[in-house]
Amino acid sequence: MGKVYGYIRVLSAEQDVESEVITMHEMQVPDRDIFIDKQVNGESSSLQYEKLMKKLRDKDLLYMKSLDVLGTDYGEIGRQWRRLTKERKADVVVLDMPMLDTRRGKTQCGALVGDVVLAMLEYVSDMEWAARRQKQSVGIERARSRGVQFGRPELPWTDSFERAYQMWRKKEIKGEEAAELCNISRALFYKRAGKLKELEEQGMQCHG
Repeated sequence: MGKVYGYIRVLSAEQDVESEVITMHEMQVPDRDIFIDKQVNGESSSLQYEKLMKKLRDKDLLYMKSLDVLGTDYGEIGRQWRRLTKERKADVVVLDMPMLDTRRGKTQCGALVGDVVLAMLEYVSDMEWAARRQKQSVGIERARSRGVQFGRPELPWTDSFERAYQMWRKKEIKGEEAAELCNISRALFYKRAGKLKELEEQGMQCHG
């Protein structure tokens, strides 16, 4: 077994961080190996998480209170779970869900716990993605029924654009970074993002 780490992310002003630190101590995690990210100017930081990722190695053990410390949606949680368990090959224990202990799966027949969790997260993420695309389609059809024309060069929703757009909407990245991910100018990204946001809102109103 390797080193033992703990990760805490502050998600609200009411969160009792001290009690979480005490819990990490109970799990035999030393203070120097507890990484805590806090909100900065109302936005959640990932600075300490990235420092932790640089330290994690094969057979290390990571404790966290809940899965939502890894991201704001199932897609992001799944990506981070893959980084931890597949790329870093670390074991993960989710304290508020005792069944999510990747060490257990290694002593049983069948799929590893980590693989099962990843498959579940990717499935739910795909369902959410499909639902968003459906809402956008409804918005497009509603706009077309009002006579709005969509020129081919202006259609913004390639997969790379939509993923960057969703990350930007959740304030995970800045507009300049989103534009770089899509390989377009920042001005064009904002223009297309505004159109996509409008269509999403129209789709939600149609379903409401």
